[in-house]
Amino acid sequence: MKMVAAFNTSVRGKLWFLIVLNSGIALMLTGTSLFCYESLQQRGSAMRELSTRARIVAESSTAALSFGDKNAAAETLSMLRADSHVIDATIYDRNDRPFARYRSALASSGGPEFGPHSDGAYIENGAVLVFQPIRLKDQRIGTVFLKSTMDEVYFRLRQYVGIVCLVLVVPLGIALLSGSRIQKLMVDPITELSGAARRVAVEKNYSVRAVKHSEDEIGTLIDSFNHMLSQIEINELARKAAEENLRESEERYALAARGAKDGLWDWKLSSDRIYFSPRWNQMLGCPVSETWSDCEEWFSLIHPSDHHRVKSEIAAHLAGTTAEFVSEYRMRHVNGTFIWMLTRGIAVRNQNGRAIRMAGSQTDITEGKVADPLTGLPNRLYFIDRLENSIETAHQMGILFAVLFLDLDRFKLINDSLGHAAGDELLVEIAMLLRSTVRSSDPIAVAGLPVIARLGGDEFAVLLPGIRHQLDAEAVAGRIVSQIAAPFHVNGRQVFASVSIGISLSTSGNTPEDLLRNADTAMYHAKTSGKARFAVFDEKMRERAIARLETETDLRKAIDGQQLVLCYQPQVCLRDQRIIGYETLIRWNHPERGLLVPGEFIPLAEETDLIVALGRWVLKEACRQMAEWHRSVVCDPPLTVSVNVSFKQLTETDLVEEVRRVLAETGLHPGSLKLEMTESAIMANAENAVAMLQQLKDMGVGLEIDDFGTGYSSLSYLNKLPFDTLKIDRSFVMELASAESAEIVKTIVELARSMNMNAIAEGVETADQLQALIALGCRYAQGFYFSKPLGSEETYALMLEREDLKRAFAYLQTSSLNSGYRASPYPLVSTEAAIQS
Repeated sequence: MKMVAAFNTSVRGKLWFLIVLNSGIALMLTGTSLFCYESLQQRGSAMRELSTRARIVAESSTAALSFGDKNAAAETLSMLRADSHVIDATIYDRNDRPFARYRSALASSGGPEFGPHSDGAYIENGAVLVFQPIRLKDQRIGTVFLKSTMDEVYFRLRQYVGIVCLVLVVPLGIALLSGSRIQKLMVDPITELSGAARRVAVEKNYSVRAVKHSEDEIGTLIDSFNHMLSQIEINELARKAAEENLRESEERYALAARGAKDGLWDWKLSSDRIYFSPRWNQMLGCPVSETWSDCEEWFSLIHPSDHHRVKSEIAAHLAGTTAEFVSEYRMRHVNGTFIWMLTRGIAVRNQNGRAIRMAGSQTDITEGKVADPLTGLPNRLYFIDRLENSIETAHQMGILFAVLFLDLDRFKLINDSLGHAAGDELLVEIAMLLRSTVRSSDPIAVAGLPVIARLGGDEFAVLLPGIRHQLDAEAVAGRIVSQIAAPFHVNGRQVFASVSIGISLSTSGNTPEDLLRNADTAMYHAKTSGKARFAVFDEKMRERAIARLETETDLRKAIDGQQLVLCYQPQVCLRDQRIIGYETLIRWNHPERGLLVPGEFIPLAEETDLIVALGRWVLKEACRQMAEWHRSVVCDPPLTVSVNVSFKQLTETDLVEEVRRVLAETGLHPGSLKLEMTESAIMANAENAVAMLQQLKDMGVGLEIDDFGTGYSSLSYLNKLPFDTLKIDRSFVMELASAESAEIVKTIVELARSMNMNAIAEGVETADQLQALIALGCRYAQGFYFSKPLGSEETYALMLEREDLKRAFAYLQTSSLNSGYRASPYPLVSTEAAIQS
């Protein structure tokens, strides 16, 4: 009742009551919290002190308990008399039987209940209990029990309560004094405001104003009261001012709409009418005016490919699925071209959440959307758009146009050797050259100007929108090939580039995808025909491209499907006609096309990076087979096996580690393996090749230069590279009848001899060629004259046959020593015998 009476009093009385009540509760809670905290601290301190004493007693009692000396244990416990708080102490043995005990005069009779307690400290019945194990070398031999009173703890707590009460009295006094001041600051302004309101109510005098004393909530209330009175006085003036502001706002919007770069639109969904600003019309080439029209006028200008998507995005926003309508799409300009627009809009909804209006802006983003950021040329997106327009125009007017697909030759090599920055600089230079080379003055302006675009990477495209004949496109392509062949200056270096171009005429396809694909196919044909040239697409190219794709797919399966086989062609020493080793030659046993020679699939493997997997398989299979032959047939010296290594194996794989792993897996001695590589593959990265080849040489692997004389033939680098053998190309052997070729072979043989290297002639097919090579000093050769490439079983049979012949000739040689006759144990394999084998 007293509390209810307190809240029925004045505001001043209510404030006093709340101040006293809140202060009292706060101080009471504070004191209680402090007491509880201090109680816990004092209890913990008592438990820690007694635990420390228990540990000391346990450590001091270890010896006494170990030797069963109860007197010593009792003497240890007697030291506790100095602590008046310890009233009971007991030492138990390992069987929990009392061993020694001490009790002060304050201890009660009877011992503690030992069983239910485990090691640790406890507070029970107003006393502190501690059970401490006694250990000897990590074994428990007994327990110490101590009991202490809580008198000291209670004494400290009583002192603490007195201090806390004294300390809390001061804040209570300060709170009451502060409350008195706050009560005056709050109540006096309210009393004044109440008096002013009473005067207004009684006198109807709206000029009265309450005095504001502060910026708090009461000050805000006084401001609101005074503002209300002011609004009543100037209501009519406010209405006129609002009308004037509205008129000025409409004028500002009209000025902003005229000067804005973006087009503005406002769509009233209820009437399906839409407003377009003058700028909206100007971007599309329409007459500049502010118009209201049907929304279908907007949708009819959207590109057919984007029409459905834009409507779906608008519907999603109106349904509340998206927070904002944002869309990029193409719109038809008055001149017939399409430009890219970025449109944003937000729906206005009623209280039920239903969209009743939608407004937004439209920005022309054509330049940023269709320009290549590096070269400034149009990009693939713009090129496709113009190509679509050319297809439509060609169908309407019956004219011819052409698409040129350009791909730089060896651009990756330039990029990797000089860096990407240099590669980008070269692309920019080529873009500038294309702009000047493809001139608008060419006879190709029937249906617009030519379009030059960068499709990506080092690929460019040119659209010739109106030509009279195929020869016009060929003339432009030829001029481009010729101009790009000139040297470029990139990053302070002179760089030579070339380009392969494919041409597709508008008659070869009906879609941009068809025409670009056909031009790409023709470009590939030009590149495989020698690069730095152009080719015009025909249907045979498509058939070859499909066949190439099928071959690539089949080859990927063949590597894992055991369709590849190795053949071995003997390498012969011309002095005694002894077989010294074999060169491996790969064949593809295609399930449908039969046995394929390397020329039918190796070029494709090199283009598609399958050559790495193919080379890895050949290396492992050749080493495995030769190791198996070594275990079956003992040859002195051991036969060697030569394996070709491609350019990509040298540059894109860790060849040294691969060879080391294969030799370890197959068990072939490194000296029985020879690696063949071409001059061009080595000289493409000669400095790195030196280190890699030296590692292979240190392993004991033989190294051979294949087709020597047809590549760089850089003697400066040849002297640095640790090669064992030069292989004379078959083209020189075939022309040995000519003095020039004979001189070249002689030079290669003498060069090899001067550098302590062997020379092997390839492609020996006739006896005349053999005799010429012997006359020129060549010691080793291979070719059809000796044997065609043989399968593994035929090669093994040849090994056994030659071993038998070797033993037979050894016997004959021994039996004919007296006659002076010495026959060669290694007769030549005739051409006829090779063909029959």
